[in-house]
Amino acid sequence: MRAPDLPPEVLAALAAQGVVTTASARRVGASRSDLDAWLRRGALTRVARGVYAVATELTPEERYRRWVEAVLTGLPDTVVAGPAAVVLHGLPLLGAAPSVVHVAVAQRHGRKPGRHLHPMGPLDPDDVVRVGRWAVASPARAVLDTARLMGAASGVVAADAALRCRLVSRAALEETCASLAGRTGVRRARRVVRLANPESESPGESWSAVVIDDLGLPAPARQHEHLDGRGLIGRSDFWWPEQSVVGEFDGRVKYGRTNPSGRAPEAVLWDEKRREDRLRAGGRRSVARWTTTELRHPHLLHGLLAPLLRST
Repeated sequence: MRAPDLPPEVLAALAAQGVVTTASARRVGASRSDLDAWLRRGALTRVARGVYAVATELTPEERYRRWVEAVLTGLPDTVVAGPAAVVLHGLPLLGAAPSVVHVAVAQRHGRKPGRHLHPMGPLDPDDVVRVGRWAVASPARAVLDTARLMGAASGVVAADAALRCRLVSRAALEETCASLAGRTGVRRARRVVRLANPESESPGESWSAVVIDDLGLPAPARQHEHLDGRGLIGRSDFWWPEQSVVGEFDGRVKYGRTNPSGRAPEAVLWDEKRREDRLRAGGRRSVARWTTTELRHPHLLHGLLAPLLRST
């Protein structure tokens, strides 16, 4: 909720900027003390030191994106790469955001091209697109460079989302990955191409697929439809038909008061119980559920799934 004493004309001017700095606020008649007061009252939120946004709740990606835009202010010709390009494309970013903005410029004996900027090497013109007012690495290149920098899980999370919303094709991922041969981290990029799946419906599912692969467990089917005599029971995130095991990633938001369905958490829980009862009654041997806790500590997921997936 915005503070009621934030003047409408100033609010509109600040919101139009996307991100707010002391200098830009001064241009619309707001002083540093005004910024501090609005910050205390919740009218603004701090994105980074000296950078604010007209919002009270920002996702990690939104916070990083606004910080990236603030860093890029005054640098219209800079080509944004890696994780910064991922968030400018509107894709999710797994893990802590970098403390720098990766840009596509030549390395200069370790010298950085500017504060908060980190050079990654130039891109071919075909690998550069426009996103709003920014020149940005193409979705395929941004995703694979993010994997090279942050790990395969981060790359798969972004790649799955890009495939799902048709921002990128598998062919583009494969072609771009081939062009990275010999580069640092190319094995991570190749793994992203192998594991990327547009059927992932959340970052947690994408992350789960990577951890399952890390653990050497059998590859599951994705978003499998389960039926019984009454019709469709539902789709499971993961399905191992040989072992008759259903796997579900449970994100906390699914059962929270702000869950996507808008229904009461207890109603969502009750429906999940009835769904699981139908799955078991229909002959599914086991239903395994896990959360981000098991993904952060893979041995826990292994302990949950490995006994169920032993050949019987």
